[in-house]
Amino acid sequence: MPQNSFKEATISGVRWVMLTRAVSEVLALGCIVLLARHVSPADFGHAAVAVIFVPLAGILTFEGFASALVQRDSVDETHRRVAMMMSLLGGLVLSLLVLGLVPLVWRPVFGARTAELIALVSPVFFFASLGTVSRATLWRRLDFRRMSLIDMRATILGNIVPVVLAIGLGLGATAIVIGALAQVLLTSLLLLVAAPPPLPGWHGRSQREIGGFGLAAALAGLVDVMFRNVDYAILAAQLPAAQVGIYWRAFNLGVVYQDKLSSVMMQLAFPVYSRTEGREEIRELHERAARVHAAVIFPLLASLIVLGPVLIPFVLGGEWIPAVRPAQILAVAGMVAAVLTGYPQVMLAVGQPRRLLKFNVAMLLGYAAIVAAVAQQGLITIAIAVVVAYLAILLGVYRFMLQREVGISVARLVPELGPAIAGCLALAAIDEPLRRLLDPAIGAAPTLAVAGSAGLLAYCLTLRLVSRATWNDLTGLAARVLPLPSGLARMLSARKGGEPAAPAPQPQPTAVAHPPV
Repeated sequence: MPQNSFKEATISGVRWVMLTRAVSEVLALGCIVLLARHVSPADFGHAAVAVIFVPLAGILTFEGFASALVQRDSVDETHRRVAMMMSLLGGLVLSLLVLGLVPLVWRPVFGARTAELIALVSPVFFFASLGTVSRATLWRRLDFRRMSLIDMRATILGNIVPVVLAIGLGLGATAIVIGALAQVLLTSLLLLVAAPPPLPGWHGRSQREIGGFGLAAALAGLVDVMFRNVDYAILAAQLPAAQVGIYWRAFNLGVVYQDKLSSVMMQLAFPVYSRTEGREEIRELHERAARVHAAVIFPLLASLIVLGPVLIPFVLGGEWIPAVRPAQILAVAGMVAAVLTGYPQVMLAVGQPRRLLKFNVAMLLGYAAIVAAVAQQGLITIAIAVVVAYLAILLGVYRFMLQREVGISVARLVPELGPAIAGCLALAAIDEPLRRLLDPAIGAAPTLAVAGSAGLLAYCLTLRLVSRATWNDLTGLAARVLPLPSGLARMLSARKGGEPAAPAPQPQPTAVAHPPV
């Protein structure tokens, strides 16, 4: 793809992923609030273990059997036929395996109720396998518009279904699991319609090429999903379900919800990095993305830390007050997780799935050991231990992988994050006294509106004063991505030093001609 077309396809991808993600997450937030008020913490604790298998299904089927279709320089029809066959067989075997382990493993370890939910979610592997080759086809074309619309529709369904089932039929944890299954199945069906795959087939050379990359990539992804969920599993085996539900909610608020924004970068990273011309370009893209990423996500998590005592009970209800302090602590881990976003995609794009796998195994074992060691010490101690573990992982990722493969070191990272950190300190200096002053006097909703707005304004002013480069990147991205009036877009995208930038494009994506896959 010509360089100009590549850049326009990437910008178009950012635009479509951000806009569709915004629509999806606004709806999801409303559904989360409703579920939190109609599903008990204990039910959330049971469902938290079962839904571990949902991201696991996506990782194993796509990374294992279709990711090579995105990463390879050239792909022919035999690669696609082999990938389709391996994906379907793999998804079916994995679904049967999870179901067969219910009486042998899941019921003795997690109890009867959680085991029932795991049995219910077991078809998710086969559902996910249906759309893997179609997803790879769209990613290889950098057709982010179509992918974003598919994900948005499925996410809407996946959030509405559990609310209807929980409120209308009182299904509790079962509603959450059925909603997750519906989302995965609809995603695969829409992918099949958007990019019909070939019939499954077999070809020895293509199988070796697909499997050689995919096996290590799938195992690395498997270990990463285990890392993201091993704390739930360990705590579910040692703590009451209500405590697990409180931790699950706190971890989602502090760490997982920032993934909703990080997913913009994650959806783009692997196909975009795979289409770059070299590692120098990957390094420049990743460093600039990390700077903008931190500038967007850090103030949201800083607001959670300061306003959490008012925000969480106001939005979710008094039943979730015990999640406030753990969520505040875990928001620091969320900031670290935001910085880590994209490193697996860099390693896959440069053809290093085995190194990624080795690091992820070490990361999983260390993290599991830390959580297991403090599991009986209370949720505050567990949250602190998680933050320490995430900081150690951050150092390891940059020292042993990104620095060696593309030349990105911790020393290069610190200046990129400094402006966002300075802005967060200004935000906290404004928000904390306002929260203490206003909450007793005017109540939760006005306090959140006034203090939240004042804190974000202080953040923006500090960011602009401390780093014009970060501010220009942020406003320039907004001008290219958001559907702003043309005059405001030109003003935001003005280049450093006052030189006017070219007019921002209209929100519709630029048409890009793609060669046949």
